[in-house]
Amino acid sequence: MKACNRPEPCDLQSAPVIMPTRFSSVYTSQLARFILAMATGLLSSCSMLSSVPIPGMDYIAGEEGLLRDRQGDYLEAQVLPPTRIPDNYDSYIIDDLMVIPPVAQGSTQAFLNAPRPRPYGGRIERGVVIQRINEDNWIVVDVSPSEVWPRIRDYWSRQGIQVAVENPTRGVMDTGWFVLEGNALTKEKMRVTVEPGFQNDSAEIRLLHLGLAQSIPALDQVNWPESSTDPDIAYDFLTDMSGYLADVADLYQASTVSFLAENIDGRGKASIINTPAGRELLHLQAGYNRSWAAIMRALERAGVDVLARDAEAGVIETDYVIGTGIDEEEEPGFFKKVITLNGAFSREEGPRYFPLRILVLDLGDEVEVIVETLEPQASQETREAESSLLNLIRNYIT
Repeated sequence: MKACNRPEPCDLQSAPVIMPTRFSSVYTSQLARFILAMATGLLSSCSMLSSVPIPGMDYIAGEEGLLRDRQGDYLEAQVLPPTRIPDNYDSYIIDDLMVIPPVAQGSTQAFLNAPRPRPYGGRIERGVVIQRINEDNWIVVDVSPSEVWPRIRDYWSRQGIQVAVENPTRGVMDTGWFVLEGNALTKEKMRVTVEPGFQNDSAEIRLLHLGLAQSIPALDQVNWPESSTDPDIAYDFLTDMSGYLADVADLYQASTVSFLAENIDGRGKASIINTPAGRELLHLQAGYNRSWAAIMRALERAGVDVLARDAEAGVIETDYVIGTGIDEEEEPGFFKKVITLNGAFSREEGPRYFPLRILVLDLGDEVEVIVETLEPQASQETREAESSLLNLIRNYIT
């Protein structure tokens, strides 16, 4: 190494700059202590703003300050009349999105420390999708059967196809006979069945096609086959209907509903049940093949690592991290970056992986799902992981 000694000329760019390691570590340690002390003092001073009178601080923390206490502001809120649309305008799209429930009589006590809301345990995504298993395909709509029923009727009306039989209570709608453009041989008839989906307030829509020769007289009463006469025609209508339902998705909850279709149970086919032994299981009101495909799709959508699967045995093995499928936290704030030097002094450990086994039990027309640990001894943490994965499947299944 060439030293740079004055007054002899030397190349300053080529001369290395050496800082002792001990000085670097001491400097970093002192800097960290200084920043920590400054942050602590700042937070302490902020906590005393409301108790210690400081000249000029009323502008920040006083009754009219920027950081004033707003917990009781709702007590001074005014009740305004609901929006009224003139009679000559259509108001079917106007809804109360956040309805305030009536206050019980005798309950006039104000509360300032409101409890935190319970975490949302419903659907993760909203939309209209087509699902298919082997030759069976159907539409999943993220609204209740009573809300989607009028939209299905509107779809046939837009297609110029008459609805011959309509039984919202059973969830069955039959079209009249119609002829497809360019088809001179057969005439067609479609049956729509609507039933609840896995999630609450969701619906599954299936189409069944019946085709007959045009020479055969049309009858109102027909014997519907177990499967479509022409699956391609049924799938084409299913695809077209799904596109229409997606286009009018914003009108579901803000427009008319079928009161008769409300008799179709709006509760989903997936529910968490507590056993007498204190364990949780997921109950699915669907066949084994349908449930198995839905569980695998839910794990894939949630990003769960699947290590092994056996559809015949009904076993899925995973490495699960609690919090999987939940949106990541936002970037740390300024004070956390200052105190931890942007993570250099953070004590947070990496995620813990729990080896879990998912058991899918075939009960005929129903399925039960159990999650158990693969560790030799169960602990409170493994129980929490089992419950977390079970609820994750419940929330992601469609």
